[in-house]
This record gives sequence, C-alpha cells and structure tokens, in this order.
Amino acid sequence: MTESDLMNLYGTISDPDVMKYIEEPYNLEKTENFLKEAALTETPLIYAAEDDAGNYIGYVIYHEYEQDSIEIGWILNKSAWGKGYACKLTEILCDMVRLTGKNAIIECSPEQQITKHIAQKYGFVYDGSRDGCDIFRLNCYRVIDEDVTLIPYYRNDEESLPWYQDPDVCKQVDNIDHVYDIDNLHAMYDFLSSHGCCYYISYQGKLVGDVSLRDNAELAIVICKEYQNKHIGRRCILDMIALAKENGMDKVKANIYSFNTQSQRMFTSVGFAQVDDEWFEYVLE
Repeated sequence: MTESDLMNLYGTISDPDVMKYIEEPYNLEKTENFLKEAALTETPLIYAAEDDAGNYIGYVIYHEYEQDSIEIGWILNKSAWGKGYACKLTEILCDMVRLTGKNAIIECSPEQQITKHIAQKYGFVYDGSRDGCDIFRLNCYRVIDEDVTLIPYYRNDEESLPWYQDPDVCKQVDNIDHVYDIDNLHAMYDFLSSHGCCYYISYQGKLVGDVSLRDNAELAIVICKEYQNKHIGRRCILDMIALAKENGMDKVKANIYSFNTQSQRMFTSVGFAQVDDEWFEYVLE
C-alpha cells in the first residue's frame, strides 16, 4: 500500500457492514493512522488486494503471529463479496506461508461463520481462542514419506538442546570443540528461522534433528547421533532441493568441513558437486 490508498482503505473500514464482526467503523483520521502503522512500515502487516483488472477490492493480512506461524486474513469491500475472492486470496496466502516454512493462522470473531467455513475448507483446524477471537491453525508440515515429516521450528529446548550438547555433533556441524548452551541454541534457531526456512525432523513420530534452507540458498542439516545412518538426512536434503525449486532458487549450497566425510558422501550421493575446499553445490534445473 501507499499513501494514495488512503481513501480506498477508508472506504473499506468505514463501512459498518464490513466492520460488523471486527470493530467500530473507522473515521478518516483513524484510517490514516492505521495506514501509517500497519501498511507504510518496513515490514507491513497488511497489503492491498486487487481483482484481475487491478482494481482495489480491500486488503489482506499477512504478518508474523508467533515464531512458528504467520497470520493471514482478508477484509474486502462489500462489492467484492460473493465472488470467490476470499477463497482465492486464502489459497494464495497459504501458498506464501508454506514457502516460509511456518504454519498459517486465521483469527476471527466466533460469529464470523463465513470466515470459519473458508478456514476449514482449506484445512485449518480450530485451535482455541485468544482475546475473544477464535483461532484456526493450518500446520504446514512437509510430509516426506510415512517415516519422515518436517515440522516448522518452534521453541522445544527439551528435545533440541541435547542434540547440540553432543561434542561429536558440534564438531561435525560447526567445527568447534565445545557444546552449545541454551543461549547459543536460541541464537542459532532465531537466526535460521528469520533468514529462511527451518524445520525439525520427525522420524517415526520422534524429533531427531533439524534442517534449514536459508534465503541465500545455504542448506544445513543436523541429525542426532543415534539416528544417523538411517538415510534420514538424504530424504530431507532431497526435500529441501524441492523447496528451493518452489522458492525459485537456481542452486543450493552446503558448507561441509573436510573431515566430515560422512556428510560429504551423503550430499554427493544426491547430486551435489564440490566447488571449493569445503563448499558443495547443487544446480537446479
């Protein structure tokens, strides 16, 4: 949105019918403040929605909700009701969320039956209430096969910290001779989840490691020692290659230390080629 969208936005959120289940209709001054605070920021919370001809029909909601999720939604002009726009926008927004490696959230008033119907149509499940709103969640897991599922990262120190308190794993991953503490763990996961896609690896229902694909196309994977050599990593890397294609990347890369021959063999077995002393690359077709 830009400042020129002020009157369009005002037309939307000043309409009592549009705002029936949301809050009191906005006056022009409140609309102007909302535009500045929600749309004209470095990381907007809302974006203009247009029809196929480029005409403004309302706005969509798209912003971080919790560390593992993004809230989506739509507020449409009455003239756009009943034409399938809400369903089409939901589908587009869900596809966008899936590419981030997070889950999707829709919040609505308990009385908003149409919104609930659309959420359930696209696989959202009721997940409780917050501040008087019903919450519907779409878990955007990546199911690789009957054994392996990738789950968007969320804080789970009880499961993940032990992986990084294994000296051998820390040496493999970071070439360090000490283990992680909780601050190291949080700093790493916060960076990975805010600079790309980060997933836990679930094997037969148990979390056994993590895999990430950064915005700069760098791929990394960690599997706890007792679950190595079960071809879990190979399956996850192949799925990250598929995710990179979905994101329009032309290649992916991995930094593997020269002494980590086990990882080198695994990456080369799926098509990575060594391009430098400790860098491997996979060119996407």
